[in-house]
Amino acid sequence: MALFSLKFLLFLIALLVFYYLLPKKYQWIVLLFFSIAFYFICGSVKAGIFIVATVVSTFFGARKIDSLNQDYKTRIKDKEHPLSKDEKAALKTSSVKEKKKYLKYVLFLNFGILGVLKYGNFITGNINSIVRLFAGNDLIPQAKFLLPLGISFYTFQTMGYIIDVYRGKYAADTNIFKFALYTTYFPQIIQGPIGRYDQLAHQLYAEHDLNEEEFRKGGLRMLWGFFKKMIIAENLAFMVHDVLDNFGTGQFVGWSVFIGVLLYGIQMYNDFSGGIDIVLGVSEMLGIHMDENFRQPFMATSVAEFWRRWHMSLGNWMKDYVFYPIALSKPFARMKKSAKEKFGSYYGKVLPSFLASFITFWLVGIWHGASWRYVFYGTYQAILVSSNTLFEKHYKRFHEVTHISETNSFWKVFMMARTTCLITFGRYFDCAADTRTALRMFRSTFTVFNPKVLFNGMVFSLGDLGMQKILFVFAMICVGAAVDIANERGILVRDVISRQKTVVRWAFYYFAVLFLLIFAVYGPGYTVSDFMYQQF
Repeated sequence: MALFSLKFLLFLIALLVFYYLLPKKYQWIVLLFFSIAFYFICGSVKAGIFIVATVVSTFFGARKIDSLNQDYKTRIKDKEHPLSKDEKAALKTSSVKEKKKYLKYVLFLNFGILGVLKYGNFITGNINSIVRLFAGNDLIPQAKFLLPLGISFYTFQTMGYIIDVYRGKYAADTNIFKFALYTTYFPQIIQGPIGRYDQLAHQLYAEHDLNEEEFRKGGLRMLWGFFKKMIIAENLAFMVHDVLDNFGTGQFVGWSVFIGVLLYGIQMYNDFSGGIDIVLGVSEMLGIHMDENFRQPFMATSVAEFWRRWHMSLGNWMKDYVFYPIALSKPFARMKKSAKEKFGSYYGKVLPSFLASFITFWLVGIWHGASWRYVFYGTYQAILVSSNTLFEKHYKRFHEVTHISETNSFWKVFMMARTTCLITFGRYFDCAADTRTALRMFRSTFTVFNPKVLFNGMVFSLGDLGMQKILFVFAMICVGAAVDIANERGILVRDVISRQKTVVRWAFYYFAVLFLLIFAVYGPGYTVSDFMYQQF
């Protein structure tokens, strides 16, 4: 049941009816019921055992850790039996040790499930390849692992929760069914955003009145998501597959490959952000406000900034639970001290951050998939992002010497184009069938000089869509870009529309729905592709 299907619309209508007609104290129960139903309809009953294991282990692990937190606070504040300084230190040490034990159990179990299901065959396959060189046969049999729907998203979300409880940021949830709702909340289970407990949970459990304005805005955001997915992304898919599927035949070489991968990046953005728009729109109709996951990434002027604007909830998760723990760890503190002595204060300060950033973005890369091409993808992105930290002083010096202002419009456009090119080169590893093909695509791009493909009409032959359809798609991309520019300037188009008079608003609603029915890609004989991030 895809978010862009008729079944989902009927599912959503049924949810809204029960959600707002039943007494408000049952709203969270309605959400839980529909979330479980959605998960089992879209996933499978077998896959359900893994999310149940995550809910149960995380809930009780967090309760135990929270209990230890409370015991420690009680003992420290006990005025009738005051502790000495040494006793306080010993109590803190034992409490942290005990908490860490339970935290490790839960993290090991859940990241272990994620690791085995997502990366098990990749690891065993590489082991077998090495063993095969010497023994001639496989050492470990390949297994058929079931990859549960949204496993990365709900695993990261729940592990962030228990880490926060361990840190004492907030108390553990006391209702396992409410915590199950936080874990399985149906709009976000497919592709995020990765929610934070202190920002999302209380909204899921709260009682909500039907707010007409929020309902309108949520509906408009859903329509915008359908537009990006069904009109832009699905049409671009034809063009992208034409290039990628025929690269090996020699039909597309040189700059044609770059154009195909560039269109792939635009397709991915509209697919992923379109899905997020639907998720946030549905939530807003329920009175729930989730974090934004995109902020006009193609307007970034550096690769580091691009990743701060793309899949923001994942980037923030990695920053809080990977980057900072690494950068602030004792080994990195010793490294910082040693680097200052050997390389001076500047490099002593930035080298540990460089390495922590490299590790973080390397992990972001391999999070995308279990394949050597994603190892290359992560390495490439990690080098670009971390080097931004390493050479920051030199960038500032460049602007001082050249007197080029970073706010200069022409410079910003140049930097946005440069960033888009660098990001596009990284996507070669993302869209190619394997690492070898990605490297061949790279070689073709840089060794075959054929700029004529920009002017000879090659683009208008992609996907057998025809010139008129492709011009229409490019026009729709321009519409999307215009909305992004407006958003960047603080003008929210849907807010402007929702404030119009009733006649104008409803005229726009009818026009938008009719436009989707006429121009969206769907119908007999065609299956709309799943969201590109659905199995992450």
